[in-house]
Amino acid sequence: MSKKIFSYNVESFRKKLIIRTSLVLSMFLLFLIYNTFQLPGSERGKFLMIFTPLFFLLVWFMKKNFSKQVDILKNGRVEIEGGMLKQFDSGGSCASIRLKDIEKITQDKFRSYDRLVIETKEKIYPIVNIKDFTGFKETVESSANVKAELDETEISFFTIRTALFFVPSLVFVIALYIPNLPIRFPFLNKETGMLFFNINLIVFFLYMPEKKNYILPGFSLKRRMLFISLMVFFFQVYTALSKAGFFVSEPKI
Repeated sequence: MSKKIFSYNVESFRKKLIIRTSLVLSMFLLFLIYNTFQLPGSERGKFLMIFTPLFFLLVWFMKKNFSKQVDILKNGRVEIEGGMLKQFDSGGSCASIRLKDIEKITQDKFRSYDRLVIETKEKIYPIVNIKDFTGFKETVESSANVKAELDETEISFFTIRTALFFVPSLVFVIALYIPNLPIRFPFLNKETGMLFFNINLIVFFLYMPEKKNYILPGFSLKRRMLFISLMVFFFQVYTALSKAGFFVSEPKI
């Protein structure tokens, strides 16, 4: 069989990554601005000195990560020749699979990209976002003599189980609008409600279902969303403590 080379769909990946990166940075920036104006004027400088460098650190990290991922796809490729499938990375290294060793092929969606999960006795090889995905799948099927199974399982983020995580926030909101109750319990206010909701959100992201990526289990949407929620939580705690005068030094007598 003559060599067949399949490249990755770089443009599609770049567009989606730009949207996701912009959303993350916009959320972080909006919360930074919002919390800045929740503080007394005397505390804003301290707050910005702590969290502005964190924002620029996040921008640097995401820019570096963006460039790295695009570079991997631009310089990577998949080759099929002589009974071998070779997946090259941007550095020229490759993972090789003997086509006759393939026991199972599964086609599914991973983060809106078409994915082919190739399984041998020793390992699982996920191949995602190939430009000519149909041609690639057909070539692997015919070369390995194995028909791909279609996995149409959709990961549902919002189920009865995950909805239960937000019941405490719902109870808090109801209590907030019961006449005279916020007067008797001063902690029943919108600021505490937002803090309460964010804690529920952190719990939700901890238990959020997500498809396996088989390559970097630590690099997941769940972890990124947890990072953002935790940063917002620190913003909220800092704001609440500043309003309470926690960071104000008492004058020495």
